[in-house]
Amino acid sequence: SSGINAEYGGLYYSHRLLHTPYLYAKFHKKHHEWTAPIGITSINAGVVEIVISNLIPMSLGPFIMRSHLMVVWIWAGYVLLYTTIDHGGYHLPFLFSPEAHDYHHKTFNCNFGTLGILDMLHKTDQPFAGTIDAQRHYVSCSLKPIKEIHPDPRKPSNSVVKGKKNM
Repeated sequence: SSGINAEYGGLYYSHRLLHTPYLYAKFHKKHHEWTAPIGITSINAGVVEIVISNLIPMSLGPFIMRSHLMVVWIWAGYVLLYTTIDHGGYHLPFLFSPEAHDYHHKTFNCNFGTLGILDMLHKTDQPFAGTIDAQRHYVSCSLKPIKEIHPDPRKPSNSVVKGKKNM
């Protein structure tokens, strides 16, 4: 657990650091070109950003725990899968929710971490809290699309077509 905490803290603080005006303009802006990200955009970054916000945090856990090389490869695969899903734009059943990170890419000023714990502690989740996106932010065990379970009240409903209610 210390290894996971080290990775999580390293990612949160390095990501938040990359959102300071100078570092954002110099290194992180490229990553935020996509306001509605897709999986491949998780690696849309320059070398400095990849080292600061990806490689160092990902390596902290295995380094602290003195992990076997096979564990490091499994961990790296998991981190890549997680970040790809987090940027995937799809809220898939039985997998963790990308809603918080999707919101981060829409607004740029909140949800810097992956689990939300440090965001809650530092109150960087405040703009996200109370939104329809926050209501959708959970592991869904339903095959019904999350946007049908929690429709956006600001968007017109598809339940009325040509003046008739769909049943």
